[in-house]
Order: sequence, then structure tokens, then C-alpha cells
Amino acid sequence: MKKLIITALVMLLSLPIIAQDTKLGKATKEELTEKLYPLDSSANAAILFKKRRSHIEYSQGEGFYLVTDIHERIKIYNKDGYDWATKSISLYQGSDDEKVSIKANTFNLTNGKIEKTKLSNKDIFVENVNKYWKRSKFTMPNLTEGCIVEWDYTITSPYYSRIDDMELQSFIPIKYIESKVETPEYFVFKNVMKGYYPVDLVRDSKRSSITFNNKERNGNGAASFSQSKVDYQTNIIECTLKNVPPLKEEPYVNNINNYITALKFELTSTQFPNSQMKFYNTTWEDVTKTIYESSNFGGQLDKKSYFKDDLAALINLTAPENEKINKIFAFVKSKIKWNDFTSKYTNDGVRKAYKEGVGNVAEINLTLVAMLREANLKANPVLISTRDHGIPFFPTQEGFNYVIAGVETSNGIVLLDATEKYSTPNVLPLRDLNWNGRLVREDGSSNEVSLFPIEEAKEMVYVMAEIDDEGILIGTERSSYNNLLALKTRANQNNTSENDLIAKFEKDNDNIEISEFKANNKNDIYKPISYQFDFESDNQVEIIGDKIYFTPLFFHTEKENPFKLDVRQFPIDFGTPFQEKFNITLKLPEGYKVESMPESIAYSTPEDNGSYTFLCKITGNNLQISSVLHMKTSIIASQNYGAIKEFYKQMISKQSEKVVLSKI
Repeated sequence: MKKLIITALVMLLSLPIIAQDTKLGKATKEELTEKLYPLDSSANAAILFKKRRSHIEYSQGEGFYLVTDIHERIKIYNKDGYDWATKSISLYQGSDDEKVSIKANTFNLTNGKIEKTKLSNKDIFVENVNKYWKRSKFTMPNLTEGCIVEWDYTITSPYYSRIDDMELQSFIPIKYIESKVETPEYFVFKNVMKGYYPVDLVRDSKRSSITFNNKERNGNGAASFSQSKVDYQTNIIECTLKNVPPLKEEPYVNNINNYITALKFELTSTQFPNSQMKFYNTTWEDVTKTIYESSNFGGQLDKKSYFKDDLAALINLTAPENEKINKIFAFVKSKIKWNDFTSKYTNDGVRKAYKEGVGNVAEINLTLVAMLREANLKANPVLISTRDHGIPFFPTQEGFNYVIAGVETSNGIVLLDATEKYSTPNVLPLRDLNWNGRLVREDGSSNEVSLFPIEEAKEMVYVMAEIDDEGILIGTERSSYNNLLALKTRANQNNTSENDLIAKFEKDNDNIEISEFKANNKNDIYKPISYQFDFESDNQVEIIGDKIYFTPLFFHTEKENPFKLDVRQFPIDFGTPFQEKFNITLKLPEGYKVESMPESIAYSTPEDNGSYTFLCKITGNNLQISSVLHMKTSIIASQNYGAIKEFYKQMISKQSEKVVLSKI
């Protein structure tokens, strides 16, 4: 009988269960009258209380399932905190679907009494994100400054291996948080802590049991009922924290969610009574081999007949490899448009996407790989995790959500993403630039590939200007952008009308007035995109008595240090090495001479990963100004944050110094 019970237990692992309701707490007058968060008066909202419990349960006839209960109460201090009254819950949709039950209230203090407004079911909206995910989303009703919102929801999932991160920090302060994860001894999870806020995890265990109701019939058909029990150990990880400071956002972060303090869970093995241990993907090689063997991945690369005629007309197989790469890359980009669906697997297949001219990431880039291979190039798919997907901490299939193409050449690997209209070989869109990917070969072997750009992106600006008798600055500007800056510029501005683009340039440059505007190489992606225009401004020069004052870079002066935190515990990510260069030639007004001007300087960061040079000199009747900011690497480690902050402070200080002209 015992053996039959265990067999039933193992066979029912993947069946779904029914969701359970939850109960809500109550807000207090003390919470509702609180005007500011005591430990951070700048906070627009604060989590007053959050309790989360995830536990794997077993139901006879259903199997093992994961239950996650979350109870959260948030104080909204002002209108800028209203965003925290919107909640989004992602639910995986596979052979069985995850389900959620939700109850929520808004609390207000009205005439000294607590007023409670319930969230109506009709205000909970379900969005289909893609084939595998849907989202339950709601915004709390009756929001006012000072209100409290509270929700209590339960997610039930047949996918017991998908335990969400135990998040112990947020972007707003947390007054109290309690989190617990309970797993039966049959499941072995690997844990990794991410983030920088120090926490103490408590590990414990308890005895649990599963009770089976058994039904048997004797020889004459009569039924008898009995119960049997299987005892097992439940392993517990829990953490309780008070007064957790928020994670502060700053510019130049690849994905701030990578640095939220949290404990991650990855199922590495299972072993049930009287059964052999089963191991799950434990190395990236295992993961990539499993992905490649999927009919919606590697199986798609075997299909070739649908493009053979087009390929034969497109290239000569004996042509140089760069020519073949560029032609095939351009052809695929024009042939299949991206439907904005991100996946490493095809949805409708490469053949249908090719025929209909639209497809997801995998359908486009796997077609690209297949065509490159057919052209006798050593091409393979490269699995990556996009920036918004985060950095994978475990070898897991879910760690990758995107695929691009890689061609192994004598000069190194050429990376290609045909979903991006304005990309070029080795110039990937910013969403792709997330540390490392894995190139997967036909035999299933793989190796790590760096996604960091090697070539610098350059912004070059040249200005010829003069100041008239009334202090009006008049001139001509020419600017150009290459590599990643060119890609971003084209993607952001090519579909903007000229009038709107002029208005944007004027607004971004201290409301100068622009005329004779011209854009060059908008669609010639192998050349820098450039803009040229005439300008006029009455707010760049100050005349006091017989003297003229102005900053040497005029409307290109950097006014504010982007780095404001005293301490930053996550790296600075510029996306690409870059150079930002301004050359300005100013014709001095008649009857004036330079009385004083900023001294020329040149300095570097302590680690020599960045440099800045500033040159100001008189040449004949002209003032020559040169400003060059050079970042030699795209990633700056957090321990160098203080140096980079000071580096930018010095640069901005130098650019803010005045040139003074006086009458001769």
C-alpha cells in the first residue's frame, strides 16, 4: 500500500489546484494621519507592512502546487506616490495556468472617521502579455493624499519550481517586512542573494505530512475506506526586517531591478521516496543544449527551402564574407518586420514569418542564422537576456529571453540583430547590451560571448558663432553621431517630422531659434547621421556695463551632475564607450578683447577609465574652445563611483566658468 501511495504522489506532481481566499487587515488613524515617512521625508509613499509566504503543498488528485500569499499595506503621502496604488501581477500560462484571487481596499480619514473603499472585481483587468504570460492589473479606487491602500492576494501555481524572488527591498521605504518560503525535502533549491542591503536569513525545518484517502473493493464488490500518511520534512527560509531604506535610482543603470535586495530560488533536483534523484539544468551548457534541441529553436534552423531562391539571387557564394554578411543582414531586416514580441522560441515558425513578412525575435534572427549558414558562413544563434529581463544568476532556460545571430570570422565574432532597422554588424540595440550571451553551435556546445560594445560611440559637435552689438549669439552648428549613438538617434528621430525635430532641438538647447535645418544620412546606416542648422539666441550672453559674460560652451554647457547619491552600490552602465566632443569657434565682437577666460585643463579618473580635456585659447580675432569627454569603458565598478562623481563635478565646474570680454 505504501508503494502505491508514493507512486500516486509522484504521478500527480504537475496538476493544478484551486485558489484560496485571503483576509484583509485594518488601517489605523495613526497611519492615516501620518504626513511624512519619519526616516525619509522625501518619500512619496512607504510600505507600512508586507507579509509574504510561499509554500509547496500537495492535494490528492491534484499533485504538488505552489501557493504564494501576499499581504501588503502602502501609505500614499502625496500625489507623486499615486503610482504605488497600481498593482500588476504576472501569471504564467502553460499546459496549466497560474491563478490569482485578489481582495483590496483603500482607506481614507474622512471627518475623523476611517472610510474604507473596496476594490471591485470589475476594476481588475487581465492583459494577455504574450503566449506564455498574462497580467492581472488594478488601480486602487478613491485615492487621496494621505490615503492607505492594501491588498491581499493568493497565487496558486502548478509550476512549483517557479518560486518568485524573496524581495526584501523596494524603491520606497519599508517599515516592516516579513517573508517566508517553505519547501518539502523532496525539492532541492539553490539560493543566491542579490543586492547590497544586509539581511539575516533564518533557516529552520518542521515536520509535515500528506494524508491519503484510500478506497478499495473486496471480492464481492463492497468498498472499504482507509487513510494513510506520509511524513516528510519541510525546509523553511525566512526573514523579518524593519525600516529598510529604498533603493535609490540614478542615471546609467542597465536594470535597477538587478540590484534590489532579494533571495533567488532555483530548483536543482528532486528526489521522491523510492525514486531516483532527478537533476535539472545545472550548467549553461546543459541549458543551451536543451534549448537548441527544441523544435521551436534548433529545429527551425534545419528549414531552408523557403529562402533558397531568394538567397541565390541575393549573393554570390564566393563573395567576401563581409559582403555576404551585410547583404543577408539587410535582406532579412527588410523581409521580416518585428512584431515587438520577445522570445528565444518561434511562435508561428520561420517559414510563416518569412512568407507573411512579420515575426517575433526568434523567427527573424533564426532565419538570419539559417541564411548565413546556407551562404557558407560559420553562423550560430546567440542566446541573451535583455536589459529589462535582468541578469540571469542561475543556469536556467528562463535566464534567456532573446536570441541574436553570431558569425565566427577570422577577425572575431560578428553579432547581428535583424529586429532593429538601424543596427549594423556589432552595433546592437541597447536592449541587447546586457553583459554576456551564449553562442550555441549545431552540436549543442556553447561558449560565453561578451555583449559589451568594443567600438566607441562618438558625438561630434562643431559650432561657428559670433556675438553682435546687442548680445545676440548667432551661428551655425553641425553635429554627427556614429555607432550606438547613431542607432539611437535614428530610432528616436527618423520618424519625427522636421518641424517637431526643430522644436525638440530648440527646447533641448536653451530655447535657441533654429533655421536652415538639414539632416544627412538618415537612412544610410553605415555613415554617421548628422544635422546642420543656423541658430540665434538672446539668452546666452550677459552684458553688464562695458563687459560681456558667457559660458564657453554656451547652450551645450553641462549644468547638472547626473550622479547625486553619496554612495552607489551598483555599477555605472553607460551602455557603450563614448566620446563627446565640442569644438566652438567664436568671432570676438568688434571693439572687445578677452579680459579673462577659463584655464585649459586635462585630467583623468583614478582608474584611467575616463578623461576630460578643456582648451580655451585666442587665435587672431577668434576664441577657440574645445571640450572632450572620453569614457573608455561602458561599465564603471561601484567602488569607483565616488571618483566618477567627482570627475563629473570638476567637468561641470569647468564648463560653468565664465569668459569675460571688455571693451578695448
